[in-house]
Amino acid sequence: METATVAERRIGIRDYFEILFEIIRSPARYYQKVANETGSRNALFFLMISAVFYCSVSMAYFFENSLAMGVVMMINAVVMPVFSAAITFILLSMTGLGRVSYGRVFNIYGYASGAVMVVSWIPGLAIVMEPIRAALVCVGLVKMTGVGKIKSIFIVVLTALLLLLFFWTAAPLVFELQQLLN
Repeated sequence: METATVAERRIGIRDYFEILFEIIRSPARYYQKVANETGSRNALFFLMISAVFYCSVSMAYFFENSLAMGVVMMINAVVMPVFSAAITFILLSMTGLGRVSYGRVFNIYGYASGAVMVVSWIPGLAIVMEPIRAALVCVGLVKMTGVGKIKSIFIVVLTALLLLLFFWTAAPLVFELQQLLN
């Protein structure tokens, strides 16, 4: 079996904006273009630049330049796509699509989250942008992993439900740990 690989190159700020505009213009075409990308450096870099922008703007406008809040938001902006990609990867493996690498699933989430983060700091748009992020992930799953449209929607909805269940389950534990430490 022959596999096609695309050499991963370093991206700069100019490349960041080109990727952002390509994702906005035609996510299906962009995901198809990077489907054979090896590694996750570009997706991680794209996500990190978007996260820095998101956190710095949010921190400046809404959290009175609180460094602690900025660090929490930065961790959230980077860890949530990693965690979501892990859940989606597990679900893909359970559906018989185990040939898909975690790096490819992370790339889908990294590009989708990075593209949405650029505008989700605006008050009221965060709620609107979550379904758009989900749609971008669905498109990425279809184009980069070969999953059908209905199955990709099902996987994204199930990932969201499992994330909610995880945090609802973890909340009492965090509260108890906080009480224990105080």
